[in-house]
Amino acid sequence: MREIALIIAFLYALTVTGQTARENKKSVFGASAGLTLPHGDFALKTLTGKAGFASAGANAEVQLMRYTGRFFGLASTIGYANIFISEKTFAAEYDRLLNGYGSTRVKAGNYQSLTGMIGLILKFPEVKGTDILFLFQAGAAMTVHPSITAANSVLGDINKIEKDVTFSAVGNAEIRINHWLNDRYGLSLSYGRTSSTPSFDDETSNSGFFSLPVNYQNLNVGFVMNLAKSNR
Repeated sequence: MREIALIIAFLYALTVTGQTARENKKSVFGASAGLTLPHGDFALKTLTGKAGFASAGANAEVQLMRYTGRFFGLASTIGYANIFISEKTFAAEYDRLLNGYGSTRVKAGNYQSLTGMIGLILKFPEVKGTDILFLFQAGAAMTVHPSITAANSVLGDINKIEKDVTFSAVGNAEIRINHWLNDRYGLSLSYGRTSSTPSFDDETSNSGFFSLPVNYQNLNVGFVMNLAKSNR
């Protein structure tokens, strides 16, 4: 009971502090960029059906946030991620399966993902110029699967995937911290996870296509700008 009482007291103090802070930001524009890291099967580097051999990359995004109250809001985001493929690891996996029969070279482009999403914001009251936001968004993704060629010194080309572009549904969950330097401008730090499962053409398979879980996480820094002020 004592722990519950302390939590309630803390939340009450947080609310009171938020009421006294200058929460005059209703519409906020944000822009950020940073590191992209794949996870799950997308980052898997063994020759299985769902492995993506994805490595680190970079991303950029722009965001418009509209607060509908002290605790809720709406968000819209356009994001772009460019994710590398680990060619050396890909080639080493082929050499492992071929048990030293010749040597393999892999040439591959990059995965690319362009997303457009809208969703909800859960917001803590501003405390000492700092907002903590939780965003949950969904939308559409245009994903580019790069061309990949694996060539063995004895067997010749052993795998070849053509570049393909496809559209799919996408979802995102993000935590964002906005720290305001003044009433107009601030800095942002965010961590988010984006997930989609696009299907790509594959003429060598019986089904004619394959699905790939494109799951990645972004760690970004950027700036935010207050576009409008409330009448309060």
